[in-house]
Amino acid sequence: MKVLVTGATGFLGTNLVRELARAGHQVHAFALAVRGMDAVFHVAGDTSFWKKNFARQQLINVDGTENVARACLEDGVKRLIHTSTVDALGYNPKGLAAEDWAHYNYGGTGYNYADTKRAGEQLVLGYAERGLDVVVINPGSMLGPYDHTLQFGRIFAQLRDRKLPAVLPGGAPWAHVKEVARAQVRALSSGRSGERYITGGVNATYRELFDLMAAKVGVRPPRFTMSPRLTVVYGYLAEAASSFTNRPPELNPGQARYMVVFPRYDSTKACRELNFKCVPLAEMVDDAHRWYVKNHFL
Repeated sequence: MKVLVTGATGFLGTNLVRELARAGHQVHAFALAVRGMDAVFHVAGDTSFWKKNFARQQLINVDGTENVARACLEDGVKRLIHTSTVDALGYNPKGLAAEDWAHYNYGGTGYNYADTKRAGEQLVLGYAERGLDVVVINPGSMLGPYDHTLQFGRIFAQLRDRKLPAVLPGGAPWAHVKEVARAQVRALSSGRSGERYITGGVNATYRELFDLMAAKVGVRPPRFTMSPRLTVVYGYLAEAASSFTNRPPELNPGQARYMVVFPRYDSTKACRELNFKCVPLAEMVDDAHRWYVKNHFL
């Protein structure tokens, strides 16, 4: 098939392009129009949590997503596979959340990324009601190779250099980026139109993750775990400091409120219908660390 990938140079996009090419598809990694494409993978997104970039984040994650969906509908693209996030669903404070979870509880917390991704996802699903063949993929946090922006590479380095004095109190779902990419490729033929698929992976705390990462760089993990209240206070202080440094803060209040909870998700549907695999956390950390070292980031 002739497919277009937006965000092809990003962490997930790079892995997706490689999986599509391996499957024999003709990949267009940059284009100003979707005309002539059999399918479009909309992976591009703005993950910033700097308040200064929130207007841009709205333009990319909401308005840009609608532009892609509208173009696909107008030009007769056979299928749009939209990359959302589990954050767009909210979370179940008492257990697992699945695709039908209906209580979005990040609203009003200042977690702008989740707000904009949720709005973009709702727009895409609205186009499904107008006749566009849409499949939505909701990944968790991803680990693995081709992390050129060093989302987790910098954490390995900070742990190695003992620049992380504490561990955050919450947790997250962790997915191997290659498995998310492979699930997206399978969604071309196996995904059901108008459906969401959670590719959350393994639910684990930041303490579990940091312990494994510290072991890979040969140091002891931080002993101290920040309290939820202190984490949010630090978010406010970091955001205030950024107005003087004109550099993105390490944390802002919205992301701090997100990172003090432990959202857990059920990936059963994606495992059953898209053959998504939940890779053990230690294996994901090993694969990520191996790539950073091989490419001289660590």
